[in-house]
Amino acid sequence: MKRFSGLLALIATIVLFTSCDGGGGFLSASGTNNEMMVLMDDTAWESSPGRALFDVLNSNVKALPQAEPNFTIVQIAPENFTSTFKMARNIIIPDISNIYSYPKLTAEIDKYAVGQVVMNIHAPDSASFAKFVTENRESIVNYFVDKELERTGKWLKREVSAPLSRAQQVFGINIHVPKGLTNVTEHQNFYWATNNASRGRQDIVIYQFPYTTEKVFEKDSLISIRNKELGKYIKGSFDSEMTTATRVYSPDYRTMELDGIFRAELRGLWEMSTDMMGGPFVMHAFVNDNTGMVVVVEVYVYAPEMNKRNLMRNLEATLYTISLPKPKEAVIEG
Repeated sequence: MKRFSGLLALIATIVLFTSCDGGGGFLSASGTNNEMMVLMDDTAWESSPGRALFDVLNSNVKALPQAEPNFTIVQIAPENFTSTFKMARNIIIPDISNIYSYPKLTAEIDKYAVGQVVMNIHAPDSASFAKFVTENRESIVNYFVDKELERTGKWLKREVSAPLSRAQQVFGINIHVPKGLTNVTEHQNFYWATNNASRGRQDIVIYQFPYTTEKVFEKDSLISIRNKELGKYIKGSFDSEMTTATRVYSPDYRTMELDGIFRAELRGLWEMSTDMMGGPFVMHAFVNDNTGMVVVVEVYVYAPEMNKRNLMRNLEATLYTISLPKPKEAVIEG
């Protein structure tokens, strides 16, 4: 199957980091999801290096209808970095010293605990540190968010050990769906599951169509496809149908490779055409080489009365459980 060579300009954020497996701990990292510990003394934290780093970590999550910070930030002084704090899941350690000739980032995985990410930000002086983290804000945020999603995805695969059988049968993919999404609607090549909750509603949609051209993975094409497919099957009051809220927020688009699968990601806001409903969504689209079909998996939430960062990221981790079975293992309905 052709691998859409024209789109393989992957944004390789990870190459900015010198990552290694420290293997320093046997206990699992602790702390809540999306919590960030910064190891920095109070004086530096209140000056330009700390303020610059705070602004990066406190920046707004993309594609949410209300402003919410990317991380919950905990700052501690280096002398208080005891064994308990060393178990934190996400740690940033600024290192400002004239021994460095230029700023750089390094990252260590599982240094003190399993499932932990420790990022070191080196710089020769305070001014270059502040400038460097500001210029690289998107890479820093994306790196930690991706690691959070991978970590939650691994937890989900342990929590829900069996992949969704209908996804295997209809779409030929493995995916682990959170418990509680038990209200299911199906059409040909279309699967929709929701918890139908009155507070904090979560939904997942899977659909597919034949792969004919790599242009299908371009941003405008994906928007058009989701408007057509979801508008057809997801209806609301007053004859409304689901669509993409491009006037409010132009969806973010990127390409990536996860578990050997090239994916196009669309992240934005959805709304109902003639109803006052809406919220955030994330879509991953890829080719199933076993079937020659483009598979689209989308998650979205409706929670007007709640903060949505954690709710959305916990659901988005479902996308990080997707894998393709070997051809002999795939079970596709005829």
